[in-house]
Amino acid sequence: MLNEAATIRFDDQATKSEALVIVRYNDSTVTLALSHHYDGDILVAMSKEAARQLLKALTIAVEN
Repeated sequence: MLNEAATIRFDDQATKSEALVIVRYNDSTVTLALSHHYDGDILVAMSKEAARQLLKALTIAVEN
């Protein structure tokens, strides 16, 4: 079973379409579900180590 960490709604800056990301997790896995209001969804499941690398990359991107 996965626990939900967050659901974040936002406007896609490229398409101006409503979008959202859902983050879920358990002891060993983190999942990201990305959804466009009109285009469909993508779900990726990764190890916690891969999620740490993604977090580091996102932190660099938003701080620069």
